[in-house]
Amino acid sequence: MKKKILSYIALASLAISAICILLITKLRPGKIKPIPNCPLRFTVSERDKLIRFHPQEFSHPVPHVKVPQHAFMAPNPGSNMHCDAYISDTYEASGPLGINSEIISRTEGFGGYGTITFDSKRRLVGVGGNGMKLWLELTDPDTLEKLASYDLPPRSWTFFFKGIRPWEYLGAGMYFYLDHNDCAVVPTTKNTVQVVQAPDMVKRKKFELVREYDLSSYMVPGTDDSPAFVLPDWDGKYYWFASVQGVVGTINMDTGVVRQMRIHGELVENSFAVGEDGVFIISDQAMYRFRHDGTGNPVIDWRSGYSKAAERKAGLISVGSGTSVTITGTPEEGLIIIADNAEPRINLLFIKRSDGAVVGSVPLFAEGKSATDLTAIAFAHADENGNGNGIYSAIVENNWGPHTFPFSRPVEPGLTRVDAVRNKDGTYTCKEIWSTNEKSVGGFRLSMGNGLVYIYDRVVSCCRSKWYLTAMDFKTGETVYKKLIGTGIGYNNWQGSLWLHPKGGIAISTTIFGVVMIRDRIT
Repeated sequence: MKKKILSYIALASLAISAICILLITKLRPGKIKPIPNCPLRFTVSERDKLIRFHPQEFSHPVPHVKVPQHAFMAPNPGSNMHCDAYISDTYEASGPLGINSEIISRTEGFGGYGTITFDSKRRLVGVGGNGMKLWLELTDPDTLEKLASYDLPPRSWTFFFKGIRPWEYLGAGMYFYLDHNDCAVVPTTKNTVQVVQAPDMVKRKKFELVREYDLSSYMVPGTDDSPAFVLPDWDGKYYWFASVQGVVGTINMDTGVVRQMRIHGELVENSFAVGEDGVFIISDQAMYRFRHDGTGNPVIDWRSGYSKAAERKAGLISVGSGTSVTITGTPEEGLIIIADNAEPRINLLFIKRSDGAVVGSVPLFAEGKSATDLTAIAFAHADENGNGNGIYSAIVENNWGPHTFPFSRPVEPGLTRVDAVRNKDGTYTCKEIWSTNEKSVGGFRLSMGNGLVYIYDRVVSCCRSKWYLTAMDFKTGETVYKKLIGTGIGYNNWQGSLWLHPKGGIAISTTIFGVVMIRDRIT
């Protein structure tokens, strides 16, 4: 009963805020309407607008094995929600250093962005949504001006009556990717995959539908199944897709022929990764590597099971793993990094790409308050020549908590770094390197260019929410600085993602009322 009352209060607060923000936005002149701050913004002291714990020289670039460029995806990083084909959540460019920071935002009312990618001109191509309506959008990277948009099939209103909240319905295009020709490849609510050409704003001023593949007859009947995830095979001949109900298949890009199989009794609720050696898919029970047989038929190379929860934990949408798949290193020696969903603590798992063997397992966070619903940041360290040195790092965020939209209640510790070190005999030694009390429930990212880990988090005081970009040192886990982004519900990013622009010095976050950009102004 108490939970229902809190939910009603939260939704009422959201509705009132949405009306206020919409009215303020309508009254403001200009094409780009910034997200308004709460009326108490003036009470924020100057010292709270930029809190610096270490000088900008404190952190350093991280030597690493570079993620190979997938020839049929947009340039690294920024081809999908998690940066690249390996789903690494790492960026070569430096993120913001907190130098004379400039904040730019845009709102058109309630609604945010599930994924933002970067096209060949480094403009923003994203999928946005407001609970019902969904759209593709091209955005200016300097001003956040909307340059073009394209309506995608909307969510069905029936989902609300089934108790399925917008962020729990996965088949809505949020896990689209941008290909090497600046085409958005989008799984839709119609159980199709649309290939939509983004405009170059010279010859083409509008998005154009190039092709649509119908997968509706391959979804599991009698369920709300949908092809939530799609990525291209490494050879560029097939699209791989995975549905929520465990249908895994390929689409021949030229002929449209579909080949598929079903992982019976298992759900797929997280995005997958693609490497030179196959397609890596995680279900709510196991980790898989797939390949096709040359004619498009999916083949399972190996399966590695893991522990899951008996019931849904506070803050999660599944009883299975909350992480997407991250692959690192080379096909021969590289590791896969996922988290299971065990009780009373989740375990970070290091799994060999070659055969699926688990080579390391480390329990995370406090007993009974241990869960993650976000992909781990992970990569392979490198020597001075750029070759792997047998050390692999992963950072995991704790998302356990009694969250009630739009208010999150994360617990400590917030983030933890774990390393796996290969020994001379081929075994691995795994150890926790650091934990931090900085906490969030949104996407987090690592800049290899400056060695900073970024989160978008909230500080509540005196009935006022302050939203910060927080930067932590990758090596030590220490907080380097916290930059105030905005105040009030308009800057709430509620489990949304954070991206670093390839240009450097720029971070972009979705909010539930639009998008905000933080960039350094170096004179």
